[in-house]
Amino acid sequence: MLIETDVLLAVLNPSDPLRSVARKVLSTEHMLLSPYALLELNLLIRAGKIKVKSFDNFAGRLNAFFRSRGITVLPDNPRNHSIAQQIESNFGLTFFDSLHGAVAKSEGLTLISFDSSYKRLRSVGVKHVDPRALR
Repeated sequence: MLIETDVLLAVLNPSDPLRSVARKVLSTEHMLLSPYALLELNLLIRAGKIKVKSFDNFAGRLNAFFRSRGITVLPDNPRNHSIAQQIESNFGLTFFDSLHGAVAKSEGLTLISFDSSYKRLRSVGVKHVDPRALR
């Protein structure tokens, strides 16, 4: 299963009401992280939407967290960008949502996200699961 950025954001925010659900998702074995989630997270930090005292410390702790949970970050792939452009044009998803959807499509993975807009991608073979629906 492919983790989208919103799951990470829920875990990182202690006051997020979906934090416990997101933590459960991230403790599931064999989870994969969209390569664009890290870029999206980085841009949110740079824009001041997420506050970190030390980016280096934050990145190190995030890396250790992924290793401890066995979360693999997938590599970027030029094909994903082509698919994402089609998704963005045809379905009106945001830039990053289109990239995450493209990874799910190209890798044949189920995308785990709280964002219901991914349901629009069923017609192109993208499977989506809201974390709240997982047992």
